[in-house]
Amino acid sequence: MLKLFYLPDTASLAPHIILNRLGVAHELIQMGKDDGSLAGEDYLKINPNRRVPTLIDGDLVLFESAAICLHLADSDPDSGLMPPLGSAKRATAYKWLIFMTNSIQADMMLYFYKERFSKTAQGAEEVRDVAIERVSTFMSRLDDALSDGRPFLCGGQKTIVEDYLLMLGRWYVQMGQEEQLKSMAHLYALLCVLEDDHFVQQTYDGEGCQPLFRC
Repeated sequence: MLKLFYLPDTASLAPHIILNRLGVAHELIQMGKDDGSLAGEDYLKINPNRRVPTLIDGDLVLFESAAICLHLADSDPDSGLMPPLGSAKRATAYKWLIFMTNSIQADMMLYFYKERFSKTAQGAEEVRDVAIERVSTFMSRLDDALSDGRPFLCGGQKTIVEDYLLMLGRWYVQMGQEEQLKSMAHLYALLCVLEDDHFVQQTYDGEGCQPLFRC
C-alpha cells in the first residue's frame, strides 16, 4: 500500500488530491510541525530534507511534491491526469508545472520563511515584500495564459497541473493576496472550478481545509 507522509494544507495537498482521484489504496501518515517528527531518525532516513510530502511506493521513496504528482499520474496512464507522453500538451504540462515549482513556489517560500533569507528583521521584511511582488507577477502570467478562453492551462483537459495550481492558489491567499487574486479574473474563475470538485472536497475534509474560492 502507498504511504503519504503529509501535513495539512502544505505541499502534500496536491499529491493527496491525486491519490484520491486515482482511487488507489493508501495510508496517510500525518507529521507535526512542532513535535519533532520531521526531524525524527526514522523520517530522516526517507527524507533528509525534513519536509513533506514523502511517498513510499513499495521500494520506491519519493520526496518533492511535483515529482510525486508526476509519478502518480504516470502510474496510471489511462487516468488522463497527464496528456500522452511525447505530445505537445504533455510538454505544456511540464512547462507549467516546472514554472510553478521553480518560480511561484520558490518565491512563496521567501515569503513564508523570510527570516531564513536575511540576518536582520528589516531585511526579512524587505524579502517578504519582494516575494509578494514577484509571486504576484508570476500569478498574473497564469491569468494571461487563461485569457484566451482555454478551460485549463494545458487546454481542454484537467491534469495534475491544476491540482498543483489549486495548492499554490491557497498559499497566495494565505499571503494576504486574496483581493489581488480576485482581480485576476480568469485565474480566479479557474480556482473556483477546481475547488468545486468531489475529490478536492474529499481531500479538504480529510485534512480539515476550508474552501477559499467562491465565484
